[in-house]
Amino acid sequence: MSVHKGASLPWTLGLLGTLGLVLVLMARWQLRPLAEPLGQLLSGTRSRAIEDLPGAWTALERENRDLKERAASEDRMLPGIMARLEEGVLLFGISGLLEQFNPAAQRHLGLGAPLAKGMAVPEIFRDALGPEAVQKAYRGTSCEWRLTRASRTLRVRAIPFAPLGAVSGVLLTLDDVTSQEALETTRQKFISNVSHELKTPVTAIRIAAENLQEEELRDSARSSAESIMRSVDRLTLLLGDLSELSRIESGALHLAPVRLDLAAFLEALMRELQPRGEACGVRLMLSVNAPDGTAIHADPLRLHQVIENLVSNALKFSPEHGRVDLSVQVTAQGQIWEVRDQGPGIPEAEQGRIFERFYRAQTAKAKPGTGLGLAIVKHLCRLMGGEVAVESKPGEGAVFRVILPPQVEPQEPAGPPSL
Repeated sequence: MSVHKGASLPWTLGLLGTLGLVLVLMARWQLRPLAEPLGQLLSGTRSRAIEDLPGAWTALERENRDLKERAASEDRMLPGIMARLEEGVLLFGISGLLEQFNPAAQRHLGLGAPLAKGMAVPEIFRDALGPEAVQKAYRGTSCEWRLTRASRTLRVRAIPFAPLGAVSGVLLTLDDVTSQEALETTRQKFISNVSHELKTPVTAIRIAAENLQEEELRDSARSSAESIMRSVDRLTLLLGDLSELSRIESGALHLAPVRLDLAAFLEALMRELQPRGEACGVRLMLSVNAPDGTAIHADPLRLHQVIENLVSNALKFSPEHGRVDLSVQVTAQGQIWEVRDQGPGIPEAEQGRIFERFYRAQTAKAKPGTGLGLAIVKHLCRLMGGEVAVESKPGEGAVFRVILPPQVEPQEPAGPPSL
């Protein structure tokens, strides 16, 4: 700093004092955040957070101890639960080796092939389906298959095990369904035999009723003969559906897929269904979303049966002057067939059961039918490698959607339905 000539000594001293005061104030302002806590520590007045630190540490130790005791209790409980399960359980880790299993799994698989931790899937399941199903589960897809061991039938489910989001293992469950399979086989044989044996007397009744109608009868007698014919027609329809369902479930029905020209197939289908719609007073509309010249690979008889059944139901439940829409979409990912009606709809509580045998929704009980049509549709779709679903709200109609793979290859005979 330079001092100009002519400045007096008092003026210089005053200037220096002012600068010193400014420097002291600035230093005090900068050090205040550190000075206050330091002063509290030096004077013995600690902050509240520091006073509460021992209590927080004690609470943290107590919580940690409780968590350890709870984890130990669960570790002791889990083996007891697994030991008492009637269902066999096996857990394969991310390496593909067996990590956990329960005594029921050993009983189901047989004591002659003892289980041990570290065993690979092919060592436990020597059939071709087992390792393949487990590999699918590792890729995130649940699978189910049947396994025969010591004259017993086991239902095995492979479920992806993903507690942290990513698949880190596969959980297998084993159920002994031997008695259920035997009951299902007996049921199928009974239905098949009954439907076959009843065809002869029903045919005889039909012939007798037709002969009666050719006679000159009084009005009351003619009305009775017509009633007999209506009952015979309904019984014939029921026996036909029973026989068809029995063939599908027993595996006696085989698909015969061929290359189908989609446009020609739809033309023949609409030519058959349009008169039914006109008879019901309902418009039947078709929309197609597929390239020109599209061909599909399917069994024409069974695909026709599925779509005809769904459209017939839609026509039956649609109001007069209503409309039924049949739409077809074919892409590289598959085929989507939709049948949309304007009927009374199906309550959500009943939608899960309408594909069961003989089940009829409340809105359908006033209409004629056997209660087997949708069950046949479901089994045929599965046989073709696809599925069928329904969307509906009461009063807003229903949409039945059939999803089929792009190429439905010939399949093995269908086994018994899932129990």
